[in-house]
Amino acid sequence: MKSAKESIQYGNSTIEFDLKYDDRKTLGIKVYPDQSVSVSAPYDSAKEKIFEKVKKKARWIQKQQDFFLSFHPLTPPRRYVSGETHLYLGKQYRLKLVQSSASASVKLKGGNLIVETEDFEDKTAIKNQVHSWYKSKAEIHFERLFDQWLPITHTFYPNPVDLKLRWMKKRWGSCNERGEITLNTELIKAPKKCIEYVIVHEFCHLAYLNHSRAFFDLLEENFPDWRKTKYVLEHFMV
Repeated sequence: MKSAKESIQYGNSTIEFDLKYDDRKTLGIKVYPDQSVSVSAPYDSAKEKIFEKVKKKARWIQKQQDFFLSFHPLTPPRRYVSGETHLYLGKQYRLKLVQSSASASVKLKGGNLIVETEDFEDKTAIKNQVHSWYKSKAEIHFERLFDQWLPITHTFYPNPVDLKLRWMKKRWGSCNERGEITLNTELIKAPKKCIEYVIVHEFCHLAYLNHSRAFFDLLEENFPDWRKTKYVLEHFMV
């Protein structure tokens, strides 16, 4: 049976969820990394009883959604002018624009992120140069760390795992039921350990696509200081 869009009011908030009926004995509620909510109910459940139970779990649902929001990148918009601070692997670098008609390159030198550009006023071109540089670095570092941590999945996920990279506004990483892990390219600005934490976090979602106790037990087993690292990530990218 197809799921139907439903919602309940909880205080000043509206909690939307997908409701579907299934061959089961009890009501099941899942909150996913994109903050969506799925409710599975026994075939003979009365809708008012379902809504009543969902409302009783509303506080827990919002707590899970808030947890996922902690993966929201907070780095403020950049203006791409000389002297501006940019992050790379947990360290701060000063952007230095250098006039050049021969090349358009980006490199680190000392404490500077040097961008050679033909036009200082073309902020879009400069932004694209910097983003391309970040992406190339992310591909190198993320793939290496991904391969380094991949063996932990062998005990709980026997299928192949694929890595994808893309810029995301609202999350650091994601995982789906097809075994695809997506990492936010923006993570290349964070300390290495924070990148590892996100990778391990998403690996654990291969076993549990939720934030259940079983998920956190698996995370704790494979990344014991995840709480401290999560705190660093949340407060570093500002």
